[in-house]
This record gives sequence, structure tokens and C-alpha cells, in this order.
Amino acid sequence: MSNNLELVQRVSELEAHAAHQEGIIQDLSDGIAKQWESLDVLTRTVEMLKDQLLNLEDGVQAILPDKPPPHY
Repeated sequence: MSNNLELVQRVSELEAHAAHQEGIIQDLSDGIAKQWESLDVLTRTVEMLKDQLLNLEDGVQAILPDKPPPHY
């Protein structure tokens, strides 16, 4: 009889341990999902800033003459 009680107790402890691990895995998964969302936002922001910088460079090059003035 004592073996059965020990076995039941061990199975209960293993079930509790597995449930705890499932919770931790879910928390980690949620954290990774939030990081991916942040990474997507940052990537879009960098692309937008890069496009703005390229547009500014194009605008500056259009304003500035290609050749230096004749007195150089």
C-alpha cells in the first residue's frame, strides 16, 4: 500500500512541476511575441527614417550646383 501512496505522490508532484513549466513556457512565448512586435515597429521606423534621409539628400543635391563656381 505504501508504494501506491508514494507513486501517487510522485505523480502529483510531476504533474504540478509540468503545470509550472507550462506556465513559464507561456510567459516566455508571450515575451518573445512582444519583442517581435517591437522589432517590427523599430524596423518600420528605421525604413521610414532612411527614406526621409534619402529624400533630403536628393533635395540638397538638387539645390546645390554640380560644379564649383568659376572663381575656384
